Amino acid sequence: MPSFPIVVDTVVLDVDGTLVDSNYHLTLAWWRAFGDVGRHVPAWRIHRSIGMGGDRLVAAVAGDDAEERDGDRVRTAWERHYDAVLAQIRPLPGAPELVSELDGRGFGVSLASSGLPRHTRNALALLGSSGHIDAATTSEDADESKPHPELVQVALDEVDASRAVMVGDSVWDVSSARSAGLPVIGLLCGGFGRAELTDEGAALVCDGPDELLNRIDEVLRCAGGDSA
Repeated sequence: MPSFPIVVDTVVLDVDGTLVDSNYHLTLAWWRAFGDVGRHVPAWRIHRSIGMGGDRLVAAVAGDDAEERDGDRVRTAWERHYDAVLAQIRPLPGAPELVSELDGRGFGVSLASSGLPRHTRNALALLGSSGHIDAATTSEDADESKPHPELVQVALDEVDASRAVMVGDSVWDVSSARSAGLPVIGLLCGGFGRAELTDEGAALVCDGPDELLNRIDEVLRCAGGDSA
């Protein structure tokens, strides 16, 4: 177990943009998918919604009419476009080491991803972290996707957690975790700004998993509310 006075026993991790450098690949895949159905949505608007579930994204970036008329076709096209670039995805610096370190220190490690199961499995293979993960929750494990708290709550229910902290890169991660009652460590590596993450409720913000790894004692104590 960790050597410092423990206030956190479980770390819930987002995947895309938090552990693997995929947010811009996801953005481009959605942009191409919208184009396939004749809808031209600015890429920046799509990026602002990366992190929420795909069941919510179409309406969020293109309106309810787009969801009603083309939602399923866009999501089908998105899968095809994203599958085509999966080989380009890489772990973010420090991510494999962070997951290994958390497990080695005795923390429960649970994933809470809005992605498809096969994409999460691909990320774990890239990270070489399957043996360090206690549970992995994906879009198929909850009726409601981020920013609804259900996905995070399912991730918590899968492990024996008494005090957990969430690590994520998007405002949707922060919102869902805060609604589930978890403190949040925000990461900048997904493309959201420091002020955005803190305004949404992140207790602390790090550049990426490499900085979190280097500051792990300090960060987890602070995020968990320890004053020692």
